[in-house]
Amino acid sequence: MEKAKIFIDEFGNSHLDLSKQGTFSHFVYASIIIPESEVESARTLRKEICKKFRLGNDIKSKNLGDKKYFQKRLDILNYLKENLDFTIDVLVIDKSKLDKDEGGLRFKKTFYKYFQKVLIRKYNQVYSSYNIYLDKLGFDNFRTELVNFIDNYGTQRDLFNPDRTFELSDDKTDEKLVQLADIIAGSLGRLFCLSHYNSESSKIYEILHTRMSVSYYPYLKISNKEVKQTKTLSKEISQLNLESLKNYLELSQKSEDALKRRLLEYLYTNSKIDSERLVPSFELISFLKNFSKTINEDKLRLLIRDLRYEGLFIISHSGKPGYKLASNYSDIEQHFSHFMKYIIPMLNKIKVLNQNISQLSFNKINPLEKDNQFERIKKLIEQL
Repeated sequence: MEKAKIFIDEFGNSHLDLSKQGTFSHFVYASIIIPESEVESARTLRKEICKKFRLGNDIKSKNLGDKKYFQKRLDILNYLKENLDFTIDVLVIDKSKLDKDEGGLRFKKTFYKYFQKVLIRKYNQVYSSYNIYLDKLGFDNFRTELVNFIDNYGTQRDLFNPDRTFELSDDKTDEKLVQLADIIAGSLGRLFCLSHYNSESSKIYEILHTRMSVSYYPYLKISNKEVKQTKTLSKEISQLNLESLKNYLELSQKSEDALKRRLLEYLYTNSKIDSERLVPSFELISFLKNFSKTINEDKLRLLIRDLRYEGLFIISHSGKPGYKLASNYSDIEQHFSHFMKYIIPMLNKIKVLNQNISQLSFNKINPLEKDNQFERIKKLIEQL
């Protein structure tokens, strides 16, 4: 296998106090990975991008801002994708889920060491040889310490895989190809970091998603009990779900439905990134706060309840907080099983109560038999 050249940059910071306005809700690492044979082409392309898009001598995501130059950002990403073969690896860290008191992650040095190790160690399973270039960190006295740590605990060199290196490189003076990771990280940060979400971030996803693999920390994933007999059904469920979603977004134009549309768009984007991931409630609430300051847990549940009544396939699983769009038969099966855990015990409680009250009253009071409004419940109990 050809040697991999891996260029890494970040979006966000290590601060865990999210109460301050403007604090990054997530920390995002993005790697752009190219084969060694494409390095010179990538260098030429970087210069072309600077010239074509009038960026000066360097590509810097922060200079493109959030609104004024957003279209230029999209144009740069499209041009990069069209003219270079590369893949993107992303690590999304939800800072609200990190323990602020244990494990030392509240300390900047520990934070960077830990998550760079998480990111880099996976490459040992994919590439027999690689060179990793990470954009230099702002604090000088930590750089040597970090490089030594990654050498010891991240890159795994041995007799069979001796050619693996890691270094910190300034993207202006050392390794300018890190600038490609800079524009990728700065763009994907606007997709995954909810505190800096851009209403048009889905356009970034549309450009890059075919090149991306994404991992989350911490990661919440449902168990998939898929069996061979359900594969055809799963394909149909995925298609029906997409059709229902499309119809809803096209037909529901009332202003009071705007928040529901935002919710569905976010669930759909997450489904495309990882169809098995349950999106936690707090993440959905954080996202929807960009559009409604009054959103909370109860209002989110009402939104999802209403969307389910309107036929959208939004599912959740017992014991696992979060929601996703159904993408296979196992989703539907587990979702129904979740409700059955409540429905059957409730029906049994009604049955027992009805039996007791009828016995004590010598059948003078027997709601299931004598009250027509309970006819449907009676028929359900008959099936138990």
